[in-house]
Amino acid sequence: MNGQTVTSRSGRQLTVRRLSERHAAALPAFHDQLSPRSRSLFTPHAYDAETVAAYIERNSQGEDLIFVLETGGDAIVGYFFLWEFTAPIPLLGIGLADDWQGEGLGKELMEILISEARATGRDGIELTTHPDNERAFRLYRSVGFQETGLVENVAGDGRLLIERKMFLPLKDGAVPSTREFKPPV
Repeated sequence: MNGQTVTSRSGRQLTVRRLSERHAAALPAFHDQLSPRSRSLFTPHAYDAETVAAYIERNSQGEDLIFVLETGGDAIVGYFFLWEFTAPIPLLGIGLADDWQGEGLGKELMEILISEARATGRDGIELTTHPDNERAFRLYRSVGFQETGLVENVAGDGRLLIERKMFLPLKDGAVPSTREFKPPV
């Protein structure tokens, strides 16, 4: 998976890489360059040095499966993950820089994560999304996620949000978890 190329609708090529120590400064920069609206919709965790280092470590240990989407340089234009990757039902998150939205990349990134979860025998995948994020909701439904209700979710800045909970079963008989929704770090 590391080094896989994806192509946007406009023909621009990007590289998928596992989050690593070399992304320690680029990940907060990715978050900072999001528009206020995008930041309000993509709030998975804090982006301070300690939290980013913890996610890099969790990723290197296999606890999480975290990828970045890079342009030709070190700039991150996408960040997507399966938190708690060793659990039967990991938690999916995906964010794209504003300039790259509408380029067909969201579905490709979702398919990468779903493929990884299937290949490793996960029962299903969960995610949450803001109730007014219709674009994301349509994307998630297009790859098979079903809404299962509303849940409380703790955002990276500590705010309590009410979000749509969605579930994609990967095995027959799989059911959504009863987990508390919050960042693992």
